[in-house]
Amino acid sequence: MSQATQYEQDYSELSADITAKIGRIPSLFGKDKHDMVGEVEGLLEEAKDLIDQIEVESHAATGDARKQITMNVANYRRDFDTHVKNLRKARMTYRDVGGSELSYTDEAEQRNELLGNEHKNVLTSNSERLERSSKRLEDGYRMAMETEEIGQNVLNNLAQDREKINSARNRLNNVDGTLSQSSRLLNNMYRRVIQNKAMMFIIGLIIVVIIVLALYGMLK
Repeated sequence: MSQATQYEQDYSELSADITAKIGRIPSLFGKDKHDMVGEVEGLLEEAKDLIDQIEVESHAATGDARKQITMNVANYRRDFDTHVKNLRKARMTYRDVGGSELSYTDEAEQRNELLGNEHKNVLTSNSERLERSSKRLEDGYRMAMETEEIGQNVLNNLAQDREKINSARNRLNNVDGTLSQSSRLLNNMYRRVIQNKAMMFIIGLIIVVIIVLALYGMLK
């Protein structure tokens, strides 16, 4: 599984979680509503980071895969904008579980009471986002180191193969030299055999001529 695919799966799960939590906001009030809004805002920040990460990974892809990831990023950004609009609408809905409306004054008073908790929630949310982002960076670094190790092993194997090929080439050159020497030796031996046969033929012819001349002289 590629890193982009993992990020896309993370975003799909995160988007579903955001949708569910936004749907709960209108039925909450007071501290519960404020906490839920803060949690959704934190999730939206994480979702934005994921979309940016997916877009970065798309630059490393090629061909159809790159086109598909680019299309997905556009869809994710539209989905993100929809979440933001839905959150804004949910925050403006001041109804409790029983359906009673709350005035802006009541809501403002409740928010003033929760300013201290809001700061704490924001810090907690930011800390969680930083931790998740750090984990993703560590995963990316680990994958880069593994890829570098694999590349180094491939280079080492290629170097070993090159040494084997050079050694085999040297042996072939030695064999070729030996064969050349053997060929020259055989040619020399063949010429000597031909020369010896020619000499024996000439000697035999001379002997025959001598015998014929001797017989002719005796008969005469």
